[in-house]
Amino acid sequence: MTPIVELPLFLTIAFSLLLGLIIGSFLSMLTWRMPRFLFEADENTPHYKIMSMDRSHCPHCHVALPWYRLIPLFSWLYSKGKCHNCHEPISKRYPLIELSSALSTTAVIMYFGLSPLGLVALVFTWYLLAITVIDIEHQLILDNLSLPLLWLGLLLNTQEVFTSLEMAVWGAALGYLLLWLVFHGFRLATGKEGMGYGDFKMLAALGAWFGVMALAQIVLIAAVSSIVITILLSLIKLQKHDAPFAFGPFLALAGWITLFAGSNLI
Repeated sequence: MTPIVELPLFLTIAFSLLLGLIIGSFLSMLTWRMPRFLFEADENTPHYKIMSMDRSHCPHCHVALPWYRLIPLFSWLYSKGKCHNCHEPISKRYPLIELSSALSTTAVIMYFGLSPLGLVALVFTWYLLAITVIDIEHQLILDNLSLPLLWLGLLLNTQEVFTSLEMAVWGAALGYLLLWLVFHGFRLATGKEGMGYGDFKMLAALGAWFGVMALAQIVLIAAVSSIVITILLSLIKLQKHDAPFAFGPFLALAGWITLFAGSNLI
């Protein structure tokens, strides 16, 4: 696809990293506030509060942070991960999200270029990152993220960006049904719930983006990677082998691999 603009390699990398850091800073705020809005807001709280632009502040002393303390990644490094006022530690989640966004944004732009397809791939990547962070922290995939991702995939494939609209619709429907059947089969067999409904919607969204033929690949990558990571975490004593874990990040990883490799990887 023809690039919107062509830049020298150095400028492309610099632009990508800067854009990724800015978006990562926004995502770190968004993924912190969205779940808390769900848990803490009452029916009289307006929904725009979810995107409230109130000044960022230290969670310990509640002092508002000046602009030069809000520079993505670098402010955290400069302050050595501590509040400038009370010197309490600031969570590593912020630089980790910003760095992840910077690296993934750069990877997407270097692969797809500064093109319309590259823009679509960036939006997809940022959605996956937001879903991953919230699911890791809360074991929750919000409808506010998964459903817009699903509809965006269907709308894009009316123009056959990644697959035909017919394959996208079947991908959404069967993606949801597949994990729905796994969920209820597991519950019938064990009396326990093995996953949440958010995982169904997540796989439906990935099916809407890449089509029904990509589902087997996505599920296989997600399943294998979840097993490998869970075993590694248990071996290094960071997680018990039977502890519940979020499956959304592994679906997101599988979706991101499919974005680059296509749906015929296996």
